[in-house]
Amino acid sequence: MEKTNDNLTLGRRSFIGGGAAFFVAAGLGHSAFGAAGGTARLRVGVLSDVHVIGGLPGANANAGSCETFEKALRYFCSRGVDAVVIAGDMADNGLESQLRGMGDAWRRVFPGNKRPDGGHVEKVFVTGNHDVEGWKYGYAKQYGITEAKNADDILALHMAESWKRVFDEEYSPMYIKDVKGYKFVGVHFNPAAGYHKKGAIANFLEAHRAELEGDKPFFYTQHYHPKGTCSAPWTWGQDDGFSTAALYAFPNAVAFTGHSHTPLTDERTLWRGAFTSVGTASLRYLIPFGGRENSRIFGTKDLGTQQMPFLGCADGHHGQLMTVYDDRLVLERRDFENDLPVGPDWVVPLPASAESFAARAKKSPVPEFPSGAQVKLERIAGVNRAKKAVEQIAVSFPNVPGVMGGARAFDFEVTVEAEDVDRAKTWMTKRVYSPHFYWAPEKDDLEVTCLFAVSELPAPNGTLETRRGRRFRFAVSPANCYGAQGRAIRSKWITGEFGKKKAVAK
Repeated sequence: MEKTNDNLTLGRRSFIGGGAAFFVAAGLGHSAFGAAGGTARLRVGVLSDVHVIGGLPGANANAGSCETFEKALRYFCSRGVDAVVIAGDMADNGLESQLRGMGDAWRRVFPGNKRPDGGHVEKVFVTGNHDVEGWKYGYAKQYGITEAKNADDILALHMAESWKRVFDEEYSPMYIKDVKGYKFVGVHFNPAAGYHKKGAIANFLEAHRAELEGDKPFFYTQHYHPKGTCSAPWTWGQDDGFSTAALYAFPNAVAFTGHSHTPLTDERTLWRGAFTSVGTASLRYLIPFGGRENSRIFGTKDLGTQQMPFLGCADGHHGQLMTVYDDRLVLERRDFENDLPVGPDWVVPLPASAESFAARAKKSPVPEFPSGAQVKLERIAGVNRAKKAVEQIAVSFPNVPGVMGGARAFDFEVTVEAEDVDRAKTWMTKRVYSPHFYWAPEKDDLEVTCLFAVSELPAPNGTLETRRGRRFRFAVSPANCYGAQGRAIRSKWITGEFGKKKAVAK
């Protein structure tokens, strides 16, 4: 039922060719990078949540390897970066042997911390909860990790020594580095060192105020999102507010944080308030917001009532490349699975100014279905998320990937409209993501499907033709991440008998 753009032949080539001008104009390709003029002062690769597993017994050899990490580093190298930020969760189980794979990949790409042209590349790495605590998480038992057996390999038991061995630099719970005149503040996940102690970060920043304050931005990284900033209040993975309070005193601060794995296709991953806060997604796998028929609310028990499996997004590998100009920051969002941009570059003016989600929502384009788009229906013998056989109606419609110059759909609202005398009233509403909404637009699927159980829909209330029950239809609207919807397309009116096979007389 689902078709990807790669299934097209001549039609697809024409489709992509027609949209090429849009990508260049929107700053999606190298040729448009910095097109607004000015000298690039600094280029920085930004990653998070690499979650390296390594060669643990029973581990999937293709999961959590350093292959994608090295691929990202080589891309950053090709763009001439001056630094690479990693916002935590490097070693999935908190083992030095896992971290070592990243150190080896770094030395292959940047031997001696140098680019091929001899330019220095700074490491701005911090630990996350997995680096410190992952060895004692419940799922680590499947690999047989214990303190008694793995003491020499557990990072938390000798972090400073391991860090020095792996990355050839000294470990400090909080640090400041200078990269071409720009300051970078790193705060490791380390509760024992004061990460969660009230005032620890504020005191550190205040002690270095003379280095940090001013119109010139400085860059801050920790693992958890500062509470109430990027993707808030909807995302999980926020801290308790200690970093937010500390950074409020520095309007020129730009924070890069991870943990939530929120895809960079969501414009709300960039927050502009008292300071700037940017979610860094994940290089390993992505976690979209719940509330959709093919997603789940992370960290809560899945009731299994949805008619569709949730998107695992194991093939979602996001990162960013930041270019700093005197008057702006340009953030390129990258899909490292397909080596393509996720969407138009984000541009943050300097000096940074506040702009709320509500204000940005008013300016955000609204996706629209192409002319002639239709809703297709099919009754199928399906399986719901609880793996129970169920009769379903598959509601299928064209995707709106935005590759021809229009806005890309973040998700879709699918509403069942029931006939009620002379009106159509809302019977049920669902939201659904396209299967690869987190990939580059031209790699997203051509068609989206939302499933409904027949039992969820208006049912026949009799056997006579005149008493089959109210009719119903499906209305589908594309929406942007702020919830603004384009015009709806609708199916024909049907009844609960739709698609049901008639009994054969004997």
